[in-house]
Amino acid sequence: MKLVFRKALLVAVASVGFLWTIQTASAYTEIPADKLKTNQFDVEYVEPKNPAHRPIYEMLKEKHILEKFQAFLAPIKLPIRITLKVEGCDGVANATFWDDAIKVCYEYFEYIWKQTPKMATRGLSQKDAMIGPTVDVFLHEAGHAVLEVLDIPFFGREEEVADYFATYLLLQFCKDDARRLILGASFISGREAMEEQGKAPELRLLADTHSLPAQRHFNRWCMAYGADPVLFADAISFGMLPQSRAKHCRYEYQTNEYAFRKLISPYIDEDLKREVMARKWFQFETPVAATYMEAPTATATTVEAEDAPKAFRPFGARVR
Repeated sequence: MKLVFRKALLVAVASVGFLWTIQTASAYTEIPADKLKTNQFDVEYVEPKNPAHRPIYEMLKEKHILEKFQAFLAPIKLPIRITLKVEGCDGVANATFWDDAIKVCYEYFEYIWKQTPKMATRGLSQKDAMIGPTVDVFLHEAGHAVLEVLDIPFFGREEEVADYFATYLLLQFCKDDARRLILGASFISGREAMEEQGKAPELRLLADTHSLPAQRHFNRWCMAYGADPVLFADAISFGMLPQSRAKHCRYEYQTNEYAFRKLISPYIDEDLKREVMARKWFQFETPVAATYMEAPTATATTVEAEDAPKAFRPFGARVR
């Protein structure tokens, strides 16, 4: 009886191992190179259902917003075409990637407009302050698209990965633009984070696939500070980032940069990428000098940073 049981157990273990091998191989099957193409994005401006959204619709078309994202995302090599779309969502301010389409609702643009300061704040005009969250939301949804379509593996929650994907790309623009984009994107998350102060989060928010607004806010600023602690030195003195978090931010940025280069960069056409990054993408009203909240000083606004630990060196030899 014991021998029969042992044989049955061995057969079961072998079967599980075989199935695991099959599933793992199929889950991470590499997409054939001839199936991957650049310039895989289409655009669609859907007529608004709500007459109040027509000015938003006309402004987006006039500024060629979708065409700009189409051109910016062109270097990404994908096996399918994806539509960049704006349309009404029956009163819901949202953005999604679904059925091979990145969709941002007119209601979301309306929400951004209402949330941005009505006067110049931290050096940004209201118009300039809208650019950051607009770019951020499209890049966030593009992150979802890239993960799903290319079957990119990741640990953790997909929403956080999409947040880091978007923030990393925001920081790849020239320094002055990157700073204005981060500041603009932070008006929304910062306002939402302030609204959370003094209140216990609802269970539905704690259980949500997204992190709490305050967490997303600090994650973005940590990435920015980790990427350039001089450009974003005032993040600490202005309360955008606690010092207890700031000392880990260089490590956080390094690990995210390593992940991007390892998992995403192989699907980016480098020649087309250089053309894209050499282009002037934004027409800010705000003079460059005005974007600085204060002159960065190493003594007052920076903390001793931690690099990636020796066991994990993104850009060097692995220490055994």
